[in-house]
Amino acid sequence: METEAPTNKQGQILGRKGRETRARLMEATRLLLRTCSPVELTAVGIAAEAGTSPASFYMYFDDPKDVLFALGEEAGRDLAKLRKIFEEPWYRDKLERQAGAMIEGLNAVWARHRPALRFRNTEASRGDKRFEALRMNTFTPFIRDFAECILSVNPARGARKRADAFAEASILHGAMEHLAATSPDATDRYLGAKHVNRQLARIMALVIRGEAEADALGREAPADETIKPARVATRRLRASVANGTASPAMESAIKPLRKARPQRNVSPAG
Repeated sequence: METEAPTNKQGQILGRKGRETRARLMEATRLLLRTCSPVELTAVGIAAEAGTSPASFYMYFDDPKDVLFALGEEAGRDLAKLRKIFEEPWYRDKLERQAGAMIEGLNAVWARHRPALRFRNTEASRGDKRFEALRMNTFTPFIRDFAECILSVNPARGARKRADAFAEASILHGAMEHLAATSPDATDRYLGAKHVNRQLARIMALVIRGEAEADALGREAPADETIKPARVATRRLRASVANGTASPAMESAIKPLRKARPQRNVSPAG
């Protein structure tokens, strides 16, 4: 994807050749990021990978960090395209599927731009105002659209405020971005990306539906399951030990419970 830059560092308007050279330097940086950290990048190394000179590099960028900023801008344009998902109505009975589609879309953009986006977020967290603005320019419109989507399903009424939906959108976006930033290889070594994303979509659907519906679902459960979950779990554990189906670990867990059980006072036979 070609990034538009009207002028070079000397203020000259870029022609076709200039735009091609700048794009080639950015592509060279992307290739280098497959095998090295952003902090290891050098102008000389990028120029060599692009097949040009260091002097040519400085015609278009101040330093490697400047190239990473340009790559972050490019990633931001791809992220902005995800907001199209909010142009369609969201339905209560399809929330999990629609949330799953949004997660997949965000993951796909991160897969294409992960090193640049990670660097963007790191520099923003370190207080670099330029990278902070770059992140917020993507973050703010997405959160606004996402919050309006949540409000279309779960409107602000009674104690619920519009600000609640914006907070929910921010938290859910943070969870999506954190998981998208994680290498899929790392996720697959544990639970697996598909399983994690499926559960994240389920949690998002529950949040978007709202407290009223979650409370209604809770009231449908048996009283002791809802009000006294610890007591129910203990009763089931003791039953497993009694009928011989408990594992050694369960046997170990029940011992403290046996000691804690109050003993009845039995009067000696007269």
